[in-house]
Amino acid sequence: MGSLPDSEHQELLLPSRLAGRPRSPGGLSAQLAKHGLPTLAARNTALFGMAGELSPIIMCDLFGIHRNTATQWAALAQDSWAGYLAALRTRP
Repeated sequence: MGSLPDSEHQELLLPSRLAGRPRSPGGLSAQLAKHGLPTLAARNTALFGMAGELSPIIMCDLFGIHRNTATQWAALAQDSWAGYLAALRTRP
């Protein structure tokens, strides 16, 4: 597979250097940072979003996070706002 010149393949959102190959995490992070997009916040937001859709055990295996963290995120990402509202009521 050949290289993708910048002038070609304008339809690709985040093209890699080689056609058909995934972007490297470092290269993608550098490109996003060049445009002022913080990658750590985006990563954490995406992981937390997945916590509402996947079981904690699957999150541990897929993303390499600790089982306690995955369990806490799953509890926080529940569909009900009752716990959040109760926590707001107890804050000074």
